[in-house]
Amino acid sequence: MMPGRNTPCPCGSGKKYKQCHGKLEVRPAFEPMRQQAQSVVHGMPGQQEVNTIAALFNEGRHAEIVTLARSMTARFPAVGLGWRALGAAYSLMGRSAEALAPMRKAAALLPGDAELQSNLGNTLKRLGMPEEAEASYRRALQIKPDYPDAYYNLGVVLQDAGRLAEAEASYRRAVQIRPAFAEAHISLATMLTNMGRLSEAEVSCRRALEVKPDSYGAHNNLGAILYFLGRTDEAESSYMRALQIKPDYAEAHSNLGNIFRDVGRLIEAESSCRRALQIEPDFAEAHQNLSFILALLSDFDQVVAESDAALRLKPDDPVICEQRLYAFSYHPDLTAEQIYAEFVRWGDRFPDPVVDFSAHDRTPGRRLKIGYVSPDFRRHTSRFFFWPLFSNHDPAAVELYAYSNVKVEDDVTQEFEGLFDRWRDIRGAADSEVARIIREDGIDILVDCCNHMRDDRLGVFTLKPAPIQATWLGAAWTTGLKMVDYALIDPYMAPEGTLTRETIVRLPHCFVAYRPPEETAEIAPPPCLKNGYVTFGYSGRTERLNHHTFRVWGEILRRIPGAKLILDFRGFDDPPTQAHYRQFMARHGMNPDRVIMRKSANIFAGLNDIDILLDCFPHSGGTMLFDALWMGVPVLTLSSRPPVGRIGTSLMINLGLPEWVAGSEEEYIAKACAFAQNPQALTELRSGMRERMKNSPLMDGAGFARGVEEAYREMFEKWVFRV
Repeated sequence: MMPGRNTPCPCGSGKKYKQCHGKLEVRPAFEPMRQQAQSVVHGMPGQQEVNTIAALFNEGRHAEIVTLARSMTARFPAVGLGWRALGAAYSLMGRSAEALAPMRKAAALLPGDAELQSNLGNTLKRLGMPEEAEASYRRALQIKPDYPDAYYNLGVVLQDAGRLAEAEASYRRAVQIRPAFAEAHISLATMLTNMGRLSEAEVSCRRALEVKPDSYGAHNNLGAILYFLGRTDEAESSYMRALQIKPDYAEAHSNLGNIFRDVGRLIEAESSCRRALQIEPDFAEAHQNLSFILALLSDFDQVVAESDAALRLKPDDPVICEQRLYAFSYHPDLTAEQIYAEFVRWGDRFPDPVVDFSAHDRTPGRRLKIGYVSPDFRRHTSRFFFWPLFSNHDPAAVELYAYSNVKVEDDVTQEFEGLFDRWRDIRGAADSEVARIIREDGIDILVDCCNHMRDDRLGVFTLKPAPIQATWLGAAWTTGLKMVDYALIDPYMAPEGTLTRETIVRLPHCFVAYRPPEETAEIAPPPCLKNGYVTFGYSGRTERLNHHTFRVWGEILRRIPGAKLILDFRGFDDPPTQAHYRQFMARHGMNPDRVIMRKSANIFAGLNDIDILLDCFPHSGGTMLFDALWMGVPVLTLSSRPPVGRIGTSLMINLGLPEWVAGSEEEYIAKACAFAQNPQALTELRSGMRERMKNSPLMDGAGFARGVEEAYREMFEKWVFRV
C-alpha cells in the first residue's frame, strides 16, 4: 500500500503524508536574516534580535517566536525579516491559515528569497491552493534555478494535479541536482508505482535507501513495490525491516498483513491488522483489511462492523469500497436485497456524467468496436474464460480493443495482445485520461471484465466514455452503476426477479465458455473404489465457506460413517490457519478429525483424490467447478441467491445433469448421501464427464462468441433506434 491521506509520509518523519509531503525549509530560512543583519542600518532589527529568534527556532520554541516576531513587524513593518519569522513559526505550529498573510507580506518585501517563495508554496498547498503554490515554486526556481527543494515541492503539486510527466521531470531534476535527496527518490518511486512502472520505482526506492538506510518509510514503500511485483518473500523482508526500525509503524503492520493474507497465513494476517489498529485505531485501511481477512477465515461475525468502521473513516476510498463489496457478496447471512443495496449505495456516489454521442456513427449492421477493460489479461484464472471469447470473435462483426490495467505483464499477456486489433495499456493513467482515449477510439460498447474485483477500473465507466456499457465475468453480478447499461449473465443464474442495476442480458446457455490449461492430469477412477469410502472435497476460496456450509457438510459426514472431506486451497496448509478451522468446524457441529486440509501443488492432480465436489453456498464456486468437472469429478450444488449463488446450477444444467442441483439444504444433504452410495454411477459419470463437457455449451467457444456478438448487435441497434 502506498501513502494515503492519513498514512505516514515515506520520508520517515512520522508525520502524516498530507501534512509532511512537501518540505518546510526552516533550517536555511534565517541565513538571509543573518547576512542582512551583518550590516545593521537605521530601521532594521539588530543582530542580537535576529540571533535570538534563530536560536528559538533551533530549540523549537515557536510560541515565543510568534511573540517576538509580532513585535518586530510592529516596529519594522517594511522589513521582511519579522514577517518571515512569523509565517515560519505559524507554519511549524500547524497554523497554516495564520501563516499565509505574513508569508505573503514577507515574499513581497523579500522578492529575491527563493527559500521563502518555496515555503510560501508549501503553505498555499496545505491550504488547498495548488495553482498559487505552483506559481510560488516556479518563482523560487526563477530566483534559484538549481534549487532541488523547489523542484521537489513542485513535483508534489504537479503529481497531485495528475500532471505526471511534468511531476516526474521535476523529481528527476531534484535528484540530478542533489543525488542524495532521499525524499525526492521516495516520492518518485511512489508516483512510478502508481503509474505501474514498478521496475523503475524499485530503482528509485533503493537509491533512497542507499542515502537513508534507516528510513522505515522507504523500506515500507519498497515492500509495496515488491508486493506488486509478486516478490512476496522480499516484500515481507522489507516490511519486517521497517518494523525493526519503527516497531509501532501501523502502515507496515497492515501491509505485512496483506502479504500473510495473500500467501494463506491468515491467522498471522489477522494479528498484523489487529496490531496496526492497536497503534492507530482510526486506520481505515487496517479496519477494511481486517474485515476482508475475517471473511477469508470464513468467520463473518465482525465483517460488517469492521468494514463500516473503515467506511466511516474513508467513505470515498476506492480500495475500501472494492473490498467491502467483494466481502459482502460472500456474506452468508445477508439477503440478496441487502447486498444489492450496498452496490447501489456505492454507485449512487457518482454524478451523472455529461455526455454527447450525437456525432457517434449510428449505421446499423456495421462492424462494431468493442472495448474490453480488465487487469487480468495475464496468468489469472480469468484467462480460461477470456480465451474462448476473444479467440472466437468474428473479425468481420467486431473490432476488438483491449484496455489493459495489468500491473505486471507476463507471457499470457503477450498471447492476449495478439488477439486484439488495438491494445491500450492504461496502467497508472487517470480515469479521465482513459475515458478520453476510449472516446477517441470511437468504442461502441465498453465491457467491464472485472466488476469489483482487485484493480478494477470502474471509475472509467462512471464517466460514460462509450454510448453502451456492459459488465461481464468478474464478480458476475451488478456493478451498482447506473452508467453501466447491461450485465451479461445467463438464464439459469439470473431467473426473473434477479437484482441488478443494469439490464440483464441472458446469454443463450452459460455466462461463459471454458478452456482448460493445455496440460492437466489424467483422469483417475473414483478414489472410493480403492479407499472403500467416499471422499467429498472442496477446492475453492475460503471466503466462500461459512457456518452454514460447515453445518451442512458436518451432517453429511455424520450420516455417512467413514466418509471424509478434503479442503484443498491456499491457507489450508498453514498450521495456525488449520487450527482455526478445526475450532470453527467443531463449533458448528462438524468433526474436524474427518477433514483433510491441504494445498495441492497441482490442483488438477489433487482433484483425483475426490469422489464428489461439494459446491459452497449461498455464493457458489467459480473456476473450481469447471476444473473439477474437467477432471471428471461431479459437482453437487445448491441453487441459492441469484445470480452468484447459481453458478453451479448453470453448469450442471448445461451439462444435462440437473439431478445434481439441490433446492434446499436438506435436499443437498439427501442427494450427497444418495450419490455417495452408488460408486458404479460415480465411475460411469467420471469416465464420460470430459467428453460431456467438450460437447456441451460450457466449452463451445465459437457458439458462445456468436451469442455474445448477437447480444452486442441487439444492444447497439436498440441504442441507435432509441437515440
